[in-house]
Amino acid sequence: MGFLLKIILFGVAVYAAWKTFHRWKGMWDKFVGNDQPARSAPPPPPAQPVATRRTAAIQDTVQCAGCGAYIPAEAEKCGQCGRPQSPGRRG
Repeated sequence: MGFLLKIILFGVAVYAAWKTFHRWKGMWDKFVGNDQPARSAPPPPPAQPVATRRTAAIQDTVQCAGCGAYIPAEAEKCGQCGRPQSPGRRG
């Protein structure tokens, strides 16, 4: 038998032993009364009304000819280099 096949068979045997152990342990806990309730899923977060949700503000931007930064199209001048926008580039 190949080495890889032996490793795979060993993994399957360990998995089967693990599942068998947990099944027998669960049966034993029920028999002696140590049955713990299953963990429930966490409650879902409360739904927010539509009015309180934040909406993303999307603005048109243009690239500054001086420094290459993207600035809002409505801005008079660049906030980084201070260069005014050219009239042809405004929105």
